[in-house]
Amino acid sequence: MENLDPEGIDGVRMTWNVWPRTKLETSKCVVPLAASIAPIRPHPDIPTLPYAPLRCRTCSAVLNAFSQVDFAAKIWICPFCYQRNHFPQHYAVISEMNLPCELYPQYTTVQYSLQANANSNNPSSALQLQPVFVFVLDTCMIEEELGFAKSAMKQAIGLLPEHALVGFVSFGTQAQVHELGFTEMTKVYVFKGSKEVLKEHVLEQLGLSASGRRSMAVYRKGLPNGYTDTGVNRFLLPASDCEYTLNSLLDELQPDQWPVQAGRRASRCTGVAVSVAAGLLGACLAGTGARIVALVGGPCTEGPGT
Repeated sequence: MENLDPEGIDGVRMTWNVWPRTKLETSKCVVPLAASIAPIRPHPDIPTLPYAPLRCRTCSAVLNAFSQVDFAAKIWICPFCYQRNHFPQHYAVISEMNLPCELYPQYTTVQYSLQANANSNNPSSALQLQPVFVFVLDTCMIEEELGFAKSAMKQAIGLLPEHALVGFVSFGTQAQVHELGFTEMTKVYVFKGSKEVLKEHVLEQLGLSASGRRSMAVYRKGLPNGYTDTGVNRFLLPASDCEYTLNSLLDELQPDQWPVQAGRRASRCTGVAVSVAAGLLGACLAGTGARIVALVGGPCTEGPGT
């Protein structure tokens, strides 16, 4: 019988449905073993829980259906690091017949609806409640396909809430981070696509490390329009403030110009581009939820993830 929902509730799809048992079987796999995971893929069977997740005190993994539970001692064992964790007081009534939703075997993926604390004294709480989107656009496409992708991205940005923070990374053979807060001209930071990019390298390259901020401060003296010096305002701006700039950038964006050898795919550094986007978010909005929206035209053929 045909499986009409191959990703299932967990949003996972494998290149092969059967795992090879020997090296010989592995060598016969024409397509490499890989998994595509979409942790925020919508599904009608995913329950939404109106409370915060319970995390392991060592590795911060979330209580889940694969955790071992000692109902008598009110302890659960993390399946990742095997740390024994005590249940908090509000889990006191759990038993084998009274399980919280996240321990049901059929709910291997759940969503949590976190309520904002209106009485919070944290000055950054308002910022953390803003939705954050970083668009990662593949330019290794023919002009017509890239035009469709740019049109879809413009439409998506127009539908975002005005206060939503937006960032933009484009990539082909190399990955480019676009500085949206600099409106005087197009300004990008380029990362080589053939080698892994660490978060520290992203911080240094974008001027977000301690030494980088000092050198950028010298450069920014005398720049017009009250040029801002925070990472958030340089690379992540509210949709209402950067929609025009982004539309202009997309209009100027051309297909990747790097030469491609006959019979080979274009050099597409998807892994580096996503790593850079994640590093940017970690530097600007550490500990805040965000979404990376990747518009990719084909398989990764350059650098990590090839």
